[in-house]
Amino acid sequence: MERRTYLVTAGIGTSSLLAGCLSDGPSDDESDGDDEPEPDGDESEPESEPDHEQVIETYLEAAQAEDPDAMAAVVHSASPLQGILTDPEWEFESSGSADLDALETEVVTADGSVADVRELEGAEFWFAESDLEAEIDDAEIVLVRAELDGEASTGQTGVYALATEGDEWKIFWIESEDDTPEDPEEAFEPEIIDTDDDVVERIEWGVDAVNAPEGSAVDTGYYARVHLTDEPGRKADLIRIESTIADSKFEFYGEDKTEPSTSWAGTWANVRLNADGDQIVVTAVRGDTETVVHREHYEPSD
Repeated sequence: MERRTYLVTAGIGTSSLLAGCLSDGPSDDESDGDDEPEPDGDESEPESEPDHEQVIETYLEAAQAEDPDAMAAVVHSASPLQGILTDPEWEFESSGSADLDALETEVVTADGSVADVRELEGAEFWFAESDLEAEIDDAEIVLVRAELDGEASTGQTGVYALATEGDEWKIFWIESEDDTPEDPEEAFEPEIIDTDDDVVERIEWGVDAVNAPEGSAVDTGYYARVHLTDEPGRKADLIRIESTIADSKFEFYGEDKTEPSTSWAGTWANVRLNADGDQIVVTAVRGDTETVVHREHYEPSD
């Protein structure tokens, strides 16, 4: 049976590269790109003062609209996000509507560099074999911290690396800021083990989910592989698998998202782990009801 894989947006940052894209749709206000200069040129503001908050807000609107083509149109051509968004094997799903009125942004690096981009989360691995100096060294680069408050956004914070391509700002990279607790076990909730294998068959710890480039010393991280049962004991609209400390998530939808099913049976997914401890939570969603069917702790000291 052919199964599709979905990219799911949640919050404003991304630790898996799947939540960060922009739309270039026109705004309802002000400029159409043909503004005439102020009559008194000595007193006017700069002609093209960038509005980074508007760029990020446009990204969020595109994510909610589930339009990866529009997103890819404003992602930098050298960004690996391009390949993800344009891959026909992937479909894009929004996990909910974010309250854009709660958006707050702050420029953290106004005159950025390639070195600043390489220091962002995940960049060391993804750009290990890329000549960023050749691709974006001549571009203007700015790093912007963006945050959405409220339940819909999960309170996450993202840092956006924006780079110019031609005379337009494009999104190049996004990282989720690390808010990992000092002692992950303090955030653990009681374990719930799916002893009847209704949904979860088993979890493999420490799998190699990502292959580092040959000869690279890059740490590709710790992963768990969650195997779902071949003989489900329940139906669901979707099955969500997540690591709550590393904040990595994967979701399986049924063939028909409007009808509960067991089409996810026999599948598996990799989720990233925090090396100092984490917990895997598997949730079955049916309508408006979410049921945690499995919660298991990862304690590297064991």
